[in-house]
Amino acid sequence: MTEQEFLETRMPFWLVGENLEITFPSGNDRKEMHAMLSRKYHYNWMFAIRGYYWPGSHIMIYQGDYETPNCTTYVAQYLLNYFSDAKYVGFGCNKGKIGEIWTPKIIIIRDLSYFKDHDTGSI
Repeated sequence: MTEQEFLETRMPFWLVGENLEITFPSGNDRKEMHAMLSRKYHYNWMFAIRGYYWPGSHIMIYQGDYETPNCTTYVAQYLLNYFSDAKYVGFGCNKGKIGEIWTPKIIIIRDLSYFKDHDTGSI
């Protein structure tokens, strides 16, 4: 897939405050989320917990330079409930090629049967 296809398919979001409100950018802010977080919300994107939802597949969350955020399993449960068709939540990213879905450093899955039906190397 191209970088453009990736950017158009994924739904970026970030978590706000103690209540972990899921907030989505709109329009051009989807492509320039780091700048938008800084400009509109005065967040330093290095410390914001952010990520994306891939419809029907998974959720990835990270902070800083795609590092694993310091979160509890409560956050994963909250995200899996919010995005009801996601199969897993990835925490942090192993950097890969632009346009590919990067593999997570830590995975919390909804149902173990997901791995029985999928090649774990393709996550």
